[in-house]
Amino acid sequence: MTTESRRLSILSTEEINDLFSLPNFSDDDRRLYFDLSVSEREAVEAIRTTAVAVNLILQLGYFKARRQFFVYELNDVVDDLQYIVELYFPEMTWASIKPLSKPTRLEQQRIILKLFGYRLCDSANKIELENKAARIATISTQPIYILRESLQYLASQRWVAPGYTFLQDMVSRVVTGERKRIIALLQKMLPKESEQRLNDLLDGDEGLFRISALKREPKDFSYKELQREVERRRFFQPLHEFAQVFLATAGISNESGKYYASLVKFYTVYKLQRMSLATAQLYLSCFAYHRFRQINDNRIFSRGFKQQKGMTCQH
Repeated sequence: MTTESRRLSILSTEEINDLFSLPNFSDDDRRLYFDLSVSEREAVEAIRTTAVAVNLILQLGYFKARRQFFVYELNDVVDDLQYIVELYFPEMTWASIKPLSKPTRLEQQRIILKLFGYRLCDSANKIELENKAARIATISTQPIYILRESLQYLASQRWVAPGYTFLQDMVSRVVTGERKRIIALLQKMLPKESEQRLNDLLDGDEGLFRISALKREPKDFSYKELQREVERRRFFQPLHEFAQVFLATAGISNESGKYYASLVKFYTVYKLQRMSLATAQLYLSCFAYHRFRQINDNRIFSRGFKQQKGMTCQH
């Protein structure tokens, strides 16, 4: 497998493009983002070479839209160049503009950062960002939540966000780190009886207490379906009692617990059996906790439903 194929899939292609790709401006976007403030106009006017000034306006507009810097081919930004030239430099043609040298491009980035009070996210900032993401992971281990909160933190610090692949890898590291912390505690706390019950979910023959059967929710509130739920509740009760103590001790938030539980529904039995036993036990413990509570909610709802139905029939 390649490194790319192992990366977490957090955002859709469209979402990635909206955050990290070169903007594709409409006419309204150009009027908005290429409009210059007093300080921006002064920075542009301080540049002696017109072609360099045009590129500065271009990068200013892109930075306003994305809070990112871009290396682009001039052929990919023709419409934007034409708009800028016609508005600010009508005496020249966009075709006369040449690509910037790297030193000039970096100097323009420095000018833009100063204008907006931003900084590049350097090595020290990336360490701080990852530490923040690790704290976020204790609230929820859902990758999308960690990514969004990390992006919000970058904006609050006025740091230019690193590339998407760095953020993918960072989120993967903090999710893995949080899971390892929890698993280590689980292995210390898990009683033998609960451990055996969790293992039976994966190893047992097809039947009521196989995980594939326990994942099924009642089709209706018929007596037969409710009896199955009662049996499931009886099976889950000791696991729920352990998980209740474990989740509180480990400091696992309700959101993280739900996320781990959802993975039991997401993965097939085969995939659960193939992952490390400790990881599967963590997911199953969270699943048992939330499934037990769901069964209780279903029982309460079914009673209310039957009472309401009885009252309707009487009328």
